[in-house]
Amino acid sequence: KFLIGVPRASMVISEKEKTMTAYHEAGHALPYYYLENATPLHKVSVIPRGRALGVTVGVPETDTYAHTRSWILDQLVIFFGGYAAETVVYQDTTTGTQNDIQRATELARKMVCQWGMDVNIGAVSYGQEDEPIFMGRELNRHKTYSEEMARKIDEAVEKILRTAKERALSILEDHRDQLDALTKALMEKETLCDAEIRELLGFSPRKEEVPAQ
Repeated sequence: KFLIGVPRASMVISEKEKTMTAYHEAGHALPYYYLENATPLHKVSVIPRGRALGVTVGVPETDTYAHTRSWILDQLVIFFGGYAAETVVYQDTTTGTQNDIQRATELARKMVCQWGMDVNIGAVSYGQEDEPIFMGRELNRHKTYSEEMARKIDEAVEKILRTAKERALSILEDHRDQLDALTKALMEKETLCDAEIRELLGFSPRKEEVPAQ
């Protein structure tokens, strides 16, 4: 999804890389239709923007100022969709997963440390490491919790991420035919909206898209 160190003006994408990007973005898009709590998909595109080789966008139906644990867990699955698609199709992964994994990790850590969303850690805010304290040339950082708790937090975060990755892999493996069809359509049209994807893959239209009788 991200091409590291290559400015947009000089970006020339080979057919192979465009195909890999299409699979990556299709991997992000397809889980939207199998996740109960996910934000509705708006569009998916393989037209490069900046350093991004493609983009998948979800848009909430109403303004949302807080999210449930269920929504966040589904969002993590979507983050891992590109990684899962690369794994399923190529049995390999690319540097394009960097931003997805980073965002997923940050979100999972907030679930555990700030929002009390892990049953084993509990509803306690552990926050972030304290701000740096400069003493001469020394830079000290210290946690407000023990090394044992830090280990438990890391294990909780890793479990959340592992589960999200496994859910993404399961969706794409079970619906590989739809992943291929969506990728092929992206290669041809480059950008697809939700209504087009629903028609392509045989999903029912969203309620607001159904013509009034």
